Amino acid sequence: MIPSIFPSKSFPCLNQLLICSDYFHLNASLFYNEYSVILTFLFVATVLSVVIVLFSYILAVQNPETEKLSTYECGFEPYEDARHTFDVKFYLVAILFIVFDIETMFLIPWTNVLGQLDLVGFWSMIDFMFELGIGYVYIYCIGALDIH
Repeated sequence: MIPSIFPSKSFPCLNQLLICSDYFHLNASLFYNEYSVILTFLFVATVLSVVIVLFSYILAVQNPETEKLSTYECGFEPYEDARHTFDVKFYLVAILFIVFDIETMFLIPWTNVLGQLDLVGFWSMIDFMFELGIGYVYIYCIGALDIH
């Protein structure tokens, strides 16, 4: 503790203030040791992304065709009948891909802590993978993954 020139009986909060100043000094060193690395990475990532976007805009050939400037670039004619049937198989496959991709992202943390899990955690994930497999077999059997 830092000795004070004031007696502690006349200023009882002074000792607490000195302890708090030591505490905040430790947090400042924590900031410089831990968070400065993260801020450096964020700064470098921001600078690199701005530089890459600027270079791609400056160096790319800006010569678009009339097809590129059309309203619908996806290949559908813009002046067809509004009652024309539209096949949604592509969108169904895309949504199924997103669902199964997100569900398989649960496997990564599970594999990281697999050695530390108890039996309930292990069998819960086995049950989850079993249900995921049943869902995959179901959408395969009904033909949801068939694009043609």
